[in-house]
Amino acid sequence: MWKGYIKYMVESALAASNEQLERVYASPLWATACHTVQSIVPDPHNYTHLALVGIALFFIIRIAVSFARGSGADYFTMDKVRRQAVATKRTFTPRELSEFNGKDESTPVYLAIRGIVYDVSKSRHMYGPQGPYCNFAGRDASRGLALSAFDESVLTDLDAPIDPLEELE
Repeated sequence: MWKGYIKYMVESALAASNEQLERVYASPLWATACHTVQSIVPDPHNYTHLALVGIALFFIIRIAVSFARGSGADYFTMDKVRRQAVATKRTFTPRELSEFNGKDESTPVYLAIRGIVYDVSKSRHMYGPQGPYCNFAGRDASRGLALSAFDESVLTDLDAPIDPLEELE
């Protein structure tokens, strides 16, 4: 009974081809998952166990499908990071950098650390106007991060030279 239920969950939750599903069903992980479910929850009407098994199945299914798609073990590798596009090199003045502070949704969010500018647009919720690190957006965040200080007192003036951080080294 459980095996059919799990199979239904896999097929309805994933947009996988028949070949990919066959690879999942043939894997030893599939047999282990079915056996585990049957041993943990002998009665499918026990809703607490059913919820816990559902959560466990979610993760088991994701792992099994990632292997079936051929992206299992090498899913998070440095090779993938190295193949990502690299932004073109550009030099910013502190005032130019301040335009990329996240207040305008149409522009990216940048911050600088020790002279290197990072695009943190994917974390706009952290660096944008309402985020906990909003003071660092569009600024040189080196001193603030080094001191673990998040207030404006650690930020240098926009017209001042770049902070050398000499006393911190």
